[in-house]
Amino acid sequence: MNNREDVQQALTDLGWETKTDPDHLGTVIGSHGKYHIVVSFKEADPTSVIISYVGRGGGMLSRKWPGKERLPTPRRVIQALSKHK
Repeated sequence: MNNREDVQQALTDLGWETKTDPDHLGTVIGSHGKYHIVVSFKEADPTSVIISYVGRGGGMLSRKWPGKERLPTPRRVIQALSKHK
């Protein structure tokens, strides 16, 4: 399944510090230092993933929902965003 709880657990298992935002019930947010991953939902289904770096130079990647088995680890995000700087 790909409900909010499953996605949050998948991100936690990959090494992200996760939380749900009560002001934005349509998202699950993960962080690792200055790196963030946001999974957006429409109703109960995930629709997209946004990955960002909020440090100097910043960076952002977004894509349609790839499935929880294809979510990136923080290490892969750091590598991917480092290439875009």
